Amino acid sequence: MAIFHREMVQAGVVEGQWWHRLDDGRIQCDLCPRECKLHEGQRGFCFVRQAQDGGIVLTSYGRASGFCIDPIEKKPLNHFYPGTSVLSFGTAGCNLGCRFCQNWDISKARAIDRLGDWASPDEVADAAARRGCHSIAFTYNDPVIFAEYAIDCARAAHERGLKTVAVTAGYINPEPRREFYARMDAANVDLKAFTGEFYHKLCFGELEPVLDTLRWLKAETSVWFEVTTLLIPGHNDSEDEIVRLSDWFLNNLGPDVPLHFTAFHPDFKMLDVPATPPETLVRAPQAGARRRVASHLRRQHSRLGKRLNVLPVVWSSAHRARLV
Repeated sequence: MAIFHREMVQAGVVEGQWWHRLDDGRIQCDLCPRECKLHEGQRGFCFVRQAQDGGIVLTSYGRASGFCIDPIEKKPLNHFYPGTSVLSFGTAGCNLGCRFCQNWDISKARAIDRLGDWASPDEVADAAARRGCHSIAFTYNDPVIFAEYAIDCARAAHERGLKTVAVTAGYINPEPRREFYARMDAANVDLKAFTGEFYHKLCFGELEPVLDTLRWLKAETSVWFEVTTLLIPGHNDSEDEIVRLSDWFLNNLGPDVPLHFTAFHPDFKMLDVPATPPETLVRAPQAGARRRVASHLRRQHSRLGKRLNVLPVVWSSAHRARLV
């Protein structure tokens, strides 16, 4: 069986891909739309990619923020081998700066603070196989920023007959996107909102690159993907925005790509915003259903604080996908 790993520059550090040198001597990281321009020794917005020795290095290779065996529906993926288990793990850092991040202790962490567990790609894949998992998920923080590690883990997983899942915000440039998703069997993409203002003010990013990734996944790949939108009261939960999102979804992705609406709870930099009320979580997928979008309601919290598992609001051919 093949061994998948890269030569280490030092412990946890490997040479990165997707960069070029600028005329002024700085190094530009070409992995994501931020295109960080770095002097020697500087780290990018994500913190784990650094200019070193005239190139870019990834400083979190093989270093994980924890492992967990989950049901695949937790990603959430409702139509990708339902009922199976997935080995989930992440690293640290993120290329977005969401003020509402609900994994902020991982995504906003500095690598040296969070990364303790060492695991080579082969060790990750072996662990998943031994525990009867059907797939491996790169999650908790965005796998785009540790793409070299995720790709090597995916290669090791495929060698053992396992599937691979990316849980991501879809914030990635076209060239690395092709290489990254060539190794992924499924993805759940977070569509944070449907306005550029929201992405600019609350995520420190842009909306259009995410929409471009979604269109590309549908038109150019065989990756099974589902989409999740976290509904934040007063910020992205208006009837108008949900209708416009649903219309774009149907026109660009079709009726068979599932859209999950999930509940916000106060966290990180948005502790003053209330949790998503149950009424909003019922209304949003109904709006999607009226536009023939395969909408799902997840993580509805009742007024008593109990979590409710809610069935799909609309039935479409999406519900026949990957039922194997």
